[in-house]
Amino acid sequence: MAKKRGPGSRRRQLQPEPNNSRLENRPNPANLYKIKPPKVYSSYPYSSYQAEEVGAFCTDQDRNVLNCSSDTFPRLKSDVKLPLDLNEGLEEFYNNKQEVDSNKLNYLPFWQRLLKWITLSDFDLSSVDFIARRGILKYIGYTLYDYHKSPWKFRVCKFQGKIYMYEPSPEQRSESMIEKDSRCKRYLYWGRQFEKTVTSSKEDMAGCYRMVGGNIGKYRVLLGAEVDAIRVTSHDNDGGDDIIIEEVLQGCPDCNRLKKYCNSSPSNATSTEFIEIKTCVKRQVKNKTSFGWLQSYLAGIETLVYGFRDGEGIVDQIAEYKVSEVPRTADWDAGAMFGLISGVLKWLYGQVDEGCSGELEYLGGHKHEIEFRKLSNEHFLPEWFASYVNLSKE
Repeated sequence: MAKKRGPGSRRRQLQPEPNNSRLENRPNPANLYKIKPPKVYSSYPYSSYQAEEVGAFCTDQDRNVLNCSSDTFPRLKSDVKLPLDLNEGLEEFYNNKQEVDSNKLNYLPFWQRLLKWITLSDFDLSSVDFIARRGILKYIGYTLYDYHKSPWKFRVCKFQGKIYMYEPSPEQRSESMIEKDSRCKRYLYWGRQFEKTVTSSKEDMAGCYRMVGGNIGKYRVLLGAEVDAIRVTSHDNDGGDDIIIEEVLQGCPDCNRLKKYCNSSPSNATSTEFIEIKTCVKRQVKNKTSFGWLQSYLAGIETLVYGFRDGEGIVDQIAEYKVSEVPRTADWDAGAMFGLISGVLKWLYGQVDEGCSGELEYLGGHKHEIEFRKLSNEHFLPEWFASYVNLSKE
């Protein structure tokens, strides 16, 4: 007589085989960076990062890279009349956009423009550990306070001991925003139009960029950042120099005045102030400043200018914020954002093997972690730049 099988034996027979492909696709924990709460990073001394300008360049309408000085950048107007209607030219802009976008296929990608500047200026990379555009570090640090938990993805490679980072197509970020929400079409144009209205620049200039260096943790970073505008201020002491010099020569006991004089600008000197320009609804500015502050501080921008608009794109007020003062009254932690950037850079440097490349990705949503995936045993740098680096080391 055949034995009856128990119900458990049938269940065991019908149990599916483990899905090995799913296990293979699961990220290696060693390749994941777990993002911690802001308080864990808050002790990082963000003021230890000081952006030092090491050069500047501009691009013409064909996106050719040209060495220049920052005093040629667009200038902030002082006589803007309010209110401003930012809708002017909106439909025409998007109707012509397809033709403009097709021309971009012939342009040198932005991240390669940074590399082109390095070769044109013969910049010494010996002390640099990371090379990237400013926006990449901005998105990493802002992850802590991004309410929408927006995903991001960057390409990474290590060549001659240095990490190069770039976003394959920054324009796609804006395009996807427009596709998801038609309101973004207006918001993006309003920001562009406001910047255009409150600045004056040469017509043949397509973009102006500042190259800055600084230390984050144990690493030295070289960042390229587009600058919206500058403000040049003249300093005329009206003969005050002669009076102070005479008093100093006579043994003036006022040490504070002597110190002030020694640190002051000479007669008829000028100072250049770098400006970041943005628009938003006034009640939202408190939520916007963490993003704007980090973007500005990374590039050594001194002033944030906001155009406060209504829901129809009409600006009725312009306000300025000193970047150095913004964190003092903020409900977010500047040190925490820099602490996260520092932690990610330290972790990433150990993840990428020499001569190899991969992807650094934050998926957003509830998965509060960053993953590095190795994609190739080769770097992705253009041959002309790799040859330049190799020759400069000889």
